[in-house]
Amino acid sequence: MFSNEQLQNLIEGKIIGSKFPYDTKNEQEIEAHIRRLYYRINRIPNLVCEVEWDHFGSGYASFVEFFCYQKEDAVIVEEKYGRREIKTEGIIIDICRLAPVAIMGQDDRYKTIRIETNEIVGGAHGSLLGGTNQLKLSKKFRTIEEKLKQALNEFDYELLEAEKMNQPLSFKTKIPTIYREPGEYSIMDAIFYWED
Repeated sequence: MFSNEQLQNLIEGKIIGSKFPYDTKNEQEIEAHIRRLYYRINRIPNLVCEVEWDHFGSGYASFVEFFCYQKEDAVIVEEKYGRREIKTEGIIIDICRLAPVAIMGQDDRYKTIRIETNEIVGGAHGSLLGGTNQLKLSKKFRTIEEKLKQALNEFDYELLEAEKMNQPLSFKTKIPTIYREPGEYSIMDAIFYWED
């Protein structure tokens, strides 16, 4: 796990790690490494992987978020007024931009599309960062989970455990996150944060 000094460095946006490409401290190398992992995951049969590269369109995210699901896990919930609502059950993987670590959990995502044009007109999804029970997966995802863990391992990413991630920080600091208030920070907040 990380020392308090390493956690403080992560909060300050400093890259840490002794494995390539994190040892280079080069953001472009790290981004390219994460892209190679994304392409590797997309080669898993019958798996769709969507990714958020652009810091959720605002601020800064210390991580890249993957949403992975099997095609049959996207189900039409409702069709009316020329719109179709689709619910997708899948796995979120947050890959840290600052250290060779990741977290994994489950999410249900919704999107509404205009049937005539196939344009996305609305949607909703969760985050692994918002609560303490987010880093769990149901038995339904065991097979996919093992394949994703194998890909993470091939790219030298350590999958962090919920038990350790949810422990409170042992020092006072200010983290640029929208998910928790000062004084309530967990170890996860020091590693995975989104500044909106």
